Amino acid sequence: MLDPQSATPHDGGGDAPVPAPVPDTVRHTPQFDGRAAEFFGIWIVNVLLTVLTLGLYSAWAKVRTERYFYGNTRLAGSAFEYLADPIRILKGRLIAYAVVIAIALSFQFLPLLYFALMLGVFASMPLLVFLSTRFRARYSAWRGLRFRFVGTAGGAYGPFLGWPILSALTLSLGYPLMRKRQHAYLVSGHRFGRTAFGFEARTADYFVPYAIALAMALALFALMATLIGGIAWSVLVAGGETGGGSAAFHWLTVGGLLLFYGGVFVLGVWLRTRYLNLMWNNARLGPHRFESTLRVRDVLWLYAGNLVVVLLTLGLATPWAMVRLARYRASRFAVLVQGGIEDFVADVDAERGAAGAELVDALDLGVDIGL
Repeated sequence: MLDPQSATPHDGGGDAPVPAPVPDTVRHTPQFDGRAAEFFGIWIVNVLLTVLTLGLYSAWAKVRTERYFYGNTRLAGSAFEYLADPIRILKGRLIAYAVVIAIALSFQFLPLLYFALMLGVFASMPLLVFLSTRFRARYSAWRGLRFRFVGTAGGAYGPFLGWPILSALTLSLGYPLMRKRQHAYLVSGHRFGRTAFGFEARTADYFVPYAIALAMALALFALMATLIGGIAWSVLVAGGETGGGSAAFHWLTVGGLLLFYGGVFVLGVWLRTRYLNLMWNNARLGPHRFESTLRVRDVLWLYAGNLVVVLLTLGLATPWAMVRLARYRASRFAVLVQGGIEDFVADVDAERGAAGAELVDALDLGVDIGL
């Protein structure tokens, strides 16, 4: 696209060129209009038909769910579209679950084959991320224009295999750089029509949230170790006199572990939310920018409320939880548009297979681009 600021119109005389005016920035916030009661009808039918067909209907269930959430998300008055074909998803899903079944059977009967398959899956993770991202982009559209992903499979191996290994070898000290490179790969590889997404982030911005989370994790660990050690000593000393020290120590240990892992979960949500905001706030689409203002306390409240209600209703409140989360995500996101947004030109792309995307779902190897 032409940069409006590059134009230099002149007046009739010999004066210096007059700079072109900077286009106004318009802030567009997505609107999610889905309703829990409405989606419940879709969800319960999906569940029943998936069970009755022994899982074959799951491909149609996925498409119906995606189309509901896409179609009820509007930006600048236009809804998003999900265009994937259930048959293509079913083919990919059958391949994916055949791999999962082979892994499960080999675990029981052929341990050597199991380890070989797991090693193959681990080595294929970057390829699966690439295929999944490309498939989802290809069948997502807005105002009739499709998204595309032009990143390469080879380019995924650094961010999604090399850097995770390096992060593990450095006891997670390389984690911020890993996340930055993963975000750069995912964002800069996308296109909307023929307009490229860009990603510009400072490395220091990724180290600050990590350093805070690491400091809080170490403080939590030290606190729990001190409390458990001190109280356990008191309980054991008292138990020598009353005989109840063993049971008290057991419950104390259980409570301490629950508190510790609860704290680790909170820190994980905190870091994930901060990094998601970083990714979107440093992303660009041509001259347009994005804004993500997710708040950790809101996300924790959503997760906690959703978990309690879903458990109390034996899963029947799952549609309510999904709609609640989608509405919150839309309310904390914005597109900052310079000038018009109707100038993109659709680009024709080849059909993409769904096997990679479905294998990612089957193995629970989701790409971290959302809550």
